[in-house]
Amino acid sequence: MEHHISLTYALQQALNALQTGAFYGLLATAYALVYGISRRINFAFGAVATFSAATTFNLMTLIGASTGLGLVPAALFGGLYAVVAAGMLGFASERLVIAPVIGRANLAMLVTTIALAIALEEAIRIVNGSTEHWLPPLVDHQIVLVPSVAFPVAMSPVQLFGGALALAVSGGLVLFIRRHPFGRLWRAVADDPLAAALMGVDAAEVRSVTFILSSGAAGVAGALMLALYGNVNFHTSLIVALKALLAAIVGGIGSVGWALVGGWCSA
Repeated sequence: MEHHISLTYALQQALNALQTGAFYGLLATAYALVYGISRRINFAFGAVATFSAATTFNLMTLIGASTGLGLVPAALFGGLYAVVAAGMLGFASERLVIAPVIGRANLAMLVTTIALAIALEEAIRIVNGSTEHWLPPLVDHQIVLVPSVAFPVAMSPVQLFGGALALAVSGGLVLFIRRHPFGRLWRAVADDPLAAALMGVDAAEVRSVTFILSSGAAGVAGALMLALYGNVNFHTSLIVALKALLAAIVGGIGSVGWALVGGWCSA
């Protein structure tokens, strides 16, 4: 009996780790996308994820109060809007904040993105307040994967959907960079931006699309963070950013695929 409990307990923890690894793997790929094309680290990704979580929460509250929709439909609508908003935020921040410091000293983008993260955190604090906001459980039942009288292995539908979505988006980004024509442009600018420019590649446009994709990925991570953990506040961005950055470095921040592997291993 004890041996059976230890096996099912280990399987439960492995499934929990897979879900967490998928979440941080998604953020790690976002780090790798920007680092590969700029050779600089964007410390604002944690704040973008928190912005997405706060936007999802606020829209869920607004939609639920005004239309009477259930939590799940409101979460889907709010999450989709938050992902689009995060992508547009990435585009605006690249054009207005990042582009002026590209090509300057290493510390320029570091300081700039930290300042951007602080500004986003303060904006969230002003809108949502300093207190932590909690979301009611989206689904109140568990799916039993391995039945057992002593220790059944179970996960909620939100955990299964969230982990699968994080894996799908991060895996899709890896395939997009490897198979899509834009991926060739991204790799060309990442390998040698001067040679790419001489061959007619618009490095500024490639960088803008990269920031949209990476910020959109961070937006998906933020919406999932709210759904999986159920809470949002303005000061979680630093912890999320550092964990995802360490995961990307462990896997290899210069490669989108290996950064994803680093996220899985971090769990």
